[in-house]
Amino acid sequence: MTRLAAHEAMNRRVLACWAAVAALLALVAHVPSLANGLVLDDADAILENEAARDPLAWRRLLLASSWVASDRPTTSYRPLTTWTFAVNHALHGERPFGYHLVNVVAHAGVAALVVCFAGTLGLPATAAGLAGALFAVHPVDSEAVAAVVGRAEILSAGFALLALIAWRRTALPVRMGGVAAYALALLAKEYAIALVLLLPLADLLFTDEGSPGLFLRRCRGARAFAYVGLALVTGGYLALRAVALGGVIGAQGRGPGQIPFWLNPIASAAPMTRVLTALEVLALALWRLVAPFRLSAAYYYRQIPVVSSPTEPGAALGLVVATGVVALAVVLWRNRAAFFCLALALSSYAVVSNLVVPIGTLFGERFLYLPSVGFCTLVAMGLVRTRGRARIAAFSLAAVLVVVWGVRTGLRTRVWHDDVTLAESMVASAPESAHAHAYLGTTYAFLGRRDDAIRELERALAIYPDHVEALYNAGTIYMQEGRTAEALDLLRRATTLDPTHFGAWINRATLHSQARDFPAALAAADRAVALRPGLPNGHVMRGFALLGLGRATDARLAFEKALALPHAAPDALLGFGEAALAEGNEAVAARALERLVGIAPTPDAYHALAEAYRRAGRDDDAARAVAAAHARYPDDPSF
Repeated sequence: MTRLAAHEAMNRRVLACWAAVAALLALVAHVPSLANGLVLDDADAILENEAARDPLAWRRLLLASSWVASDRPTTSYRPLTTWTFAVNHALHGERPFGYHLVNVVAHAGVAALVVCFAGTLGLPATAAGLAGALFAVHPVDSEAVAAVVGRAEILSAGFALLALIAWRRTALPVRMGGVAAYALALLAKEYAIALVLLLPLADLLFTDEGSPGLFLRRCRGARAFAYVGLALVTGGYLALRAVALGGVIGAQGRGPGQIPFWLNPIASAAPMTRVLTALEVLALALWRLVAPFRLSAAYYYRQIPVVSSPTEPGAALGLVVATGVVALAVVLWRNRAAFFCLALALSSYAVVSNLVVPIGTLFGERFLYLPSVGFCTLVAMGLVRTRGRARIAAFSLAAVLVVVWGVRTGLRTRVWHDDVTLAESMVASAPESAHAHAYLGTTYAFLGRRDDAIRELERALAIYPDHVEALYNAGTIYMQEGRTAEALDLLRRATTLDPTHFGAWINRATLHSQARDFPAALAAADRAVALRPGLPNGHVMRGFALLGLGRATDARLAFEKALALPHAAPDALLGFGEAALAEGNEAVAARALERLVGIAPTPDAYHALAEAYRRAGRDDDAARAVAAAHARYPDDPSF
């Protein structure tokens, strides 16, 4: 073995050791997240998502939206990530531990890949190892790991790094493996599309010595074949995405124009407002990478001010940062590895920055997962370049960063432990976020803390009066408290803002029926049935409205439709029995109500059953039904 070969072998062993250290640090820092539940967006991606049930349903995975929100498809297209959720579900159902275990282990794998990636750039093993260690414990990445839905970032970054590592080899089979990794990265999350520029840039910088002329002359043979592969993968991905979503960005009604204002207030803004606000957010993103201590999971309206003029402080700061980044790129051009790391950070963030195209969210710390690879590698390079006493100080600083960031990350991951912890953290870290208050209010409502829920929902509406979910949830609580007029007002506003809100139409139908306004109840129920004909709720409310209008046969048919659908509530049996009774068919009514009493013995069920028996001349059975009801509900004066 030659001295050079021996040196390379030793370097590989050292890199492997550093990769193991980075992986171990990642595991230790994030192990507290294994106790977390499934919270917030995990419901849309996993709990409410039929695509996350069957890992063999490839057609559903590839040709439809990957997630749902409020029972409706989103503009998220991440079939590989959803497939991994489906595998989790097949193995252990909805128990959270397995989902979190995959995230933590996958993050450890990505941390190890950061070391390998830095090594392929020609960095010394110490710099590569430090890059992986910093990335492993960086607090800004905690959201991607601690929230199960962040797996999209982890998988996409992991495959992107594999593609970058493979691309440093010139052999065509290895490069085509890089193309395959790029395809998987895209199917995990869309921001990997930055690699369509980064991979040729790697050739330009490292193989062609930064010479555009040499780059163009070498675009033939194996390299050209690999570039064609990149183009085909990119085109195929965009075509699949267009089929699944009705457009590359999303079909009409689901595209940027329909993104809720509270989620991304610049999605439909004028171009200048969008760009200036996005630059303001760029400055925030950089600060979160440099000083990751005031973190939040709620960068929604109006936590981040919308900027409409270059003279506003946010715009000025964003322009200064953008100018500084450009100047840094010029300075780093001669240091190919450093320039490439900067390009990796900027290009992967640019996809989700709202600068190129508006996306579903203004900002989230999970967006910085892949960009933080470039950032941590740049920091490691800067620390390792020092000499003498400065080098000792630099390595001491690195050690402090790893320890402090690791502790901060371990504490931060616990924020996603449950909905209450997360929601309260969001409100504390983002008090001006309408959705943070709405989420906390909704969480309190599920716990039966109505007063607390109303307080938070009203705060959400004070910040953003058109927050549909806050209107709906506040209206539902008012309905439960018997505040009919207030509930109807909020629910009307919700359906005016979002005519496709199924739950709001159902609640409106219920309230109108209670007020004996049966025409309005029928109209609301018809809207609900038109939206979700496969759910029984709308048919049930339609049946009760028809009963109120004296249309017993039509009501019975509506209840029959509800009973033929999965998950029909006991109310469908009650309504069916009452409709049959109104038609004069006491025997059919009695059978339905007997079944109802067997599964849901409520006072209304007993009353209806006793009445059916009396009309059928079965007085003894009616007496027994009343006696059974009195025994079960001794304090009810109606028995």
